[in-house]
Amino acid sequence: MQPSKSLPPRSALADIATRDRGRLIGRWQRLSATGTSANLEQVADLARDIESSMAWVAARRTRVPTIRVDESLPIAARSEEIVRLIQDHPVVVLAGETGSGKTTQLPKLCLAAGRGVAGMIGCTQPRRIAARTVARRVASELGTTVGELVGFQVRFDERVGDASLVKFMTDGILLAETQGDAWLSAYDTIILDEAHERSLNIDFLIGYLKRLLAKRRDLKLIITSATIDTARFAQHFDDAPVIEVEGRSHPVELRWRPPAERADAGLAEQIVAVMDEINATDPLGDALVFLPGEREIRDAHLALERRKYRETEILALYARLSANEQDRVFKPGAKRRIVLATNVAETSLTVPRIRYVIDSGTARVKRYSQRGQLERLHIEAVSQAAADQRKGRCGRIGPGTCYRLYAEDDFAQRPRFTDPEVLRTSLAGVILRMLALKLGNVAEFPFVDAPEERAIGDGYRRLLEIGAIDAQHRLTRIGSAIANMPVDVALARMLVEAERLGVVSEIQVLVSFLSIQDPRERPADARAQADAAHAQFNDPKSDFLGILKLWQTYTQSHQDLTQARLRDWCKAHFLNFMRMREWRELHRQLIVGPGMGERPGIGNRESGIGKGNSRSRSQSKRESKSKSKSGSKHARHVATDPARSIPHSPFPIPDNGESIHRCLLSGWPTQVARKDERNQYRGTRERKFAIFPGSALAKSPPNWLLAGQILDIGKVYAMQCARIEPAWIEQQAAHLVRRSWHDPHWSRKRGAVIAFEQVSLFGLVLVEKRAVQFGKQDAQRAHALFVRDALATCDIDARADFIRANARVLVQAAELEAQQRRAGLIKSQDELAAFFSARLPAEIHTSAALDAWYRRATPAEQAALRWSLADVLGGTSASGADEFPTELEFAGQPLPLEYRFVPGDPADGVSARVPLALLNAMPVQAGEWLVPGLLVEKVAELIRGLPKPLRRNFVPTPDFARAFVQSLDSFAEARGQSLILALATYLRKVTGVAISADDFGSIELPPHLRLRYRIFDTRQKEIAAGRDLAALQAEWASAAREAFSRRADASFSREEVDGFDIDDIPESIRSEEGLLAYPALVDLGASVGLRVFEQADTARAEHARGVERLLRRALADAIKRCRRQLPLGNATSLKWAALGSVDTLRADLVEAALAERLHAHDLQVRTRAGFEALQESISRELFGSAVKRLELAEAIIEAHADLVAWLEPPLMGFAAANYADLHQQRDELLTPGFLRATDPAHLDHFPRYLRGMRLRAERLRQDPARDQSRMLNVQHYWREYLKRRSSGDADPAALNALRWLIEELRVSTFAQELGTAEPVSPKRLAAAISALDRVPGRP
Repeated sequence: MQPSKSLPPRSALADIATRDRGRLIGRWQRLSATGTSANLEQVADLARDIESSMAWVAARRTRVPTIRVDESLPIAARSEEIVRLIQDHPVVVLAGETGSGKTTQLPKLCLAAGRGVAGMIGCTQPRRIAARTVARRVASELGTTVGELVGFQVRFDERVGDASLVKFMTDGILLAETQGDAWLSAYDTIILDEAHERSLNIDFLIGYLKRLLAKRRDLKLIITSATIDTARFAQHFDDAPVIEVEGRSHPVELRWRPPAERADAGLAEQIVAVMDEINATDPLGDALVFLPGEREIRDAHLALERRKYRETEILALYARLSANEQDRVFKPGAKRRIVLATNVAETSLTVPRIRYVIDSGTARVKRYSQRGQLERLHIEAVSQAAADQRKGRCGRIGPGTCYRLYAEDDFAQRPRFTDPEVLRTSLAGVILRMLALKLGNVAEFPFVDAPEERAIGDGYRRLLEIGAIDAQHRLTRIGSAIANMPVDVALARMLVEAERLGVVSEIQVLVSFLSIQDPRERPADARAQADAAHAQFNDPKSDFLGILKLWQTYTQSHQDLTQARLRDWCKAHFLNFMRMREWRELHRQLIVGPGMGERPGIGNRESGIGKGNSRSRSQSKRESKSKSKSGSKHARHVATDPARSIPHSPFPIPDNGESIHRCLLSGWPTQVARKDERNQYRGTRERKFAIFPGSALAKSPPNWLLAGQILDIGKVYAMQCARIEPAWIEQQAAHLVRRSWHDPHWSRKRGAVIAFEQVSLFGLVLVEKRAVQFGKQDAQRAHALFVRDALATCDIDARADFIRANARVLVQAAELEAQQRRAGLIKSQDELAAFFSARLPAEIHTSAALDAWYRRATPAEQAALRWSLADVLGGTSASGADEFPTELEFAGQPLPLEYRFVPGDPADGVSARVPLALLNAMPVQAGEWLVPGLLVEKVAELIRGLPKPLRRNFVPTPDFARAFVQSLDSFAEARGQSLILALATYLRKVTGVAISADDFGSIELPPHLRLRYRIFDTRQKEIAAGRDLAALQAEWASAAREAFSRRADASFSREEVDGFDIDDIPESIRSEEGLLAYPALVDLGASVGLRVFEQADTARAEHARGVERLLRRALADAIKRCRRQLPLGNATSLKWAALGSVDTLRADLVEAALAERLHAHDLQVRTRAGFEALQESISRELFGSAVKRLELAEAIIEAHADLVAWLEPPLMGFAAANYADLHQQRDELLTPGFLRATDPAHLDHFPRYLRGMRLRAERLRQDPARDQSRMLNVQHYWREYLKRRSSGDADPAALNALRWLIEELRVSTFAQELGTAEPVSPKRLAAAISALDRVPGRP
């Protein structure tokens, strides 16, 4: 359809501004499509806008100055050719050597080619410093000032006017503009300078512009660098023309100065050595030294300062310096200068007066490791192209010299070009940008060097981790929000989360800080002062909270101080004033929304791509009205939040900072770690690192750590750290954590099937063992466990009544199984579970769900869940209740029995519940018989334990065991005797084999064949348990006796019985509870009491001692009278003096006589008359018995008196051992109290023993050697006796018999003529020694 006559022709659109072209062409096409029906007013508006745009272009054309190319520059010779190529081709690749003038002259040549009129000429530089300095240089050559015809824009600084023809900027600024203006309509020409650096921004721009050139035929692209791979770039742009321009004609001499072999000199020493060499020949030439980083610059600066070169100043040049400090390098003075620079001086910048270049050959290169998920900032060797760039910095004003501090063969082995950044950084920002711009698949994007699939996959993975994309790599709502923010993707994710958690103000401060270089300075000469100044802002739990403290202090100072005083404040606190201002400016941009400024997003903080609209001020102003009318969401948010409208208002920092750190975690979900036992941090994907020493957390490392950056600088460090809780990680990274469950089991307490959950984040365990309901994870398996472990065992607390009914049935079945000791009598759990599986819905796996279903179930469904005994038992039981009774009678009291069939368990077998009061009354033999159902097995086991010569007479053993049990008239009557004694009697009777109870003494029965006694106190608390009744009775005898007394007849007991004032003490009594007790008098030492006992034997023994104590008290006067009247002569008294006092002799004789009389009478008197008769009888017999004792004592005293003189050797030291043996024998015989303590039967032989000692002493003086030989024969037995007596483990009766047998041996050996009381020989002595180990009653 032909356009209407009033519509301007299409050709009129050729001369309009590029910024208006898309808009006006679109309007023209829409009006053209309507034909004659076009709105005349709209047509008129279009014509006016076209005319206005053409007038704007014409006005710009008139402002183009006269172009003059510096003829001294090599590019001037080919200027006309370059202008022609620009006019004829959309893309031109220019390789201009260093010093050719390409950076400053190309924008002017573009103006000469007619560019810069319809739109600006956009010139990109990789660094801000280069953009500023080159803009000033070009403006100066065009006779204008910066901001008029020539302008520049870097982050936080824009000097571009509406009349500007040329705009210098960083590549990040241009890339940011693609978000707001995908057609880059502000430009008609774009120059990508220093393309050899191949930053991520440059590579993305090259790919983006290649696609844009296909749509914008009016756009021109010039790619230039000194060391560009021309063939590669030309091929990428469809064989674009290439033009090469030589550099200045001044030659540059190369000198190689590699470090000497085995030399310890460092880089600083190498530089000093080269400068000394230069200083010797040319003390006035300026030098440019390339170093890898700021630390190396400081070291070299200190080393050169110490050389004290005359009229020389040493300057530094690196990106962190302020603009004023950087400008000093470009304003040389009268002194010679040594400039120490990083690779910022490699390209674009021309440092004046440089004659010498010292190239260390290294640079600090940041590489992203997809495998380690961290950034490496290592010092690497630069490429040949970078080395040539450095070389080109000298020789621009005359012949130059380049010193390379490495070998020539090392240079030859280096790669030709530097690796592009797209191959050594994360692609997350690139991918997000492409998704937002809908640029298609990353793998199909026209990169000059396509990234590896692994790098692309890592980029998608990082976006997936922060929730920017879904599993199908589609942009999510969060991803769309992130793409609209002018910061790195991780930081943008934090801002999104901050909106949700209500900490936007705090996160904006942190994000703006993390988007710049750290403003905190730490000079080498004032590190301690800097650390002290920064310490006031530190927070021991979080470096990020410390940043907020710094911001608060700074904003307050900014409000209170002038700019000059604020600069002094920053200097005093070792804060970079320019960086702080940059922080504040970026923070303001984050608050007010899209505006000017370079935005990070792709790559590092300096060269990142972000989203936003970085167009000129005039264009922003033109669109401000439309934006205010439309009222964007962001604008509405700013309007409703007064705090957001005040960029620098202080805000309170939360006490715990949990919300702040949760926001940080949302952007860095995998940069977390846990401290291990070596105080090293283990992070996700097996990363290991340590806290950077400069962090406030380094002194007190937390268990869980968030790292703002994980950087490998030779050692892997976590930078910008914070203490966090694992629960925060689990919640913020819920879409990334892996959950696994193990050990599912039924929990009666929780009423559900519980499993232990482990939560991990890429190998980092966040939760080791958390109990959770397993039914939410695997309902089917949880139901199976619920039925098997809860219902089949009745181990459940539920309201459903069938549970308690089934529990009773199960207990009854278990008792039958325990009684018969038959494993498998009860069905297996799986069989019992199958009973319920067919009757319960599969979704039930908790007690609450069971109760809810049971309430709704029909009566038939409820009844179907009840067990009968047949449902539980797998077989039938043939045993009767008599064989396994529930109680047995002990000491006249029925005791409950418990059965347990768990081999190896302490309670396996039969257990009797014994009250503590009945413990002492329990007869041992009654428990030996167990219960009738186990008696055959026990008897068979006893027979099997006999020695083989005996055992073979009783086979088959089970038949003999059954026959024995059948021979018993009554099980109850049999329990009154010993089982072993009854069995031995039966076997001897039926077989005639000589067998006794002692033959069963060493047999160890299985525990379940021995009755187990459980002792309970009055509160029914078990206080002891065991199978050895005698041991239990010995341990608890006193407590059991007290308990028995309380239960038997407490009123019958008495304390402090002074005399036998009781008419009758019965042999036994029976309490109201039916307990049979045995009263007896008890000797309490100073007094006598009346108690009751559980056993008759114990009561008789205690009663005899009690009666004895009463008799001694009653006979006290008679005893005193007897001692006084005892006829003791003076001679006897004198001879006794060597052994003791006369009073002791009288007391011992009377006590021995009293003991003899007490032993001669029956002390079991229980009436008052019987006691009085016994007292009268003993009183009458006591004196006569004492006189008889005196006669025996006189014989012993006389024999001892005769012996005393012979116990001393004739000479000192003569036969010392023999005389010592005599003294020991005498002391052992005549111990203090021997007259009362020695049995009268042995005391009668004491005179003979003493006479024998005298005969030995007489013969010893004549023949000591013979005595020595005889003594050795006796000493063998005597020493054995002393050893066993001291050990206390020998049978007392056997030990006493050995003792007197040895005395007879002495008489037989040394005084045979005196004769012995019994035969004595080595055989009898050996038998006596063997008898020491025998237990009474056993062979």
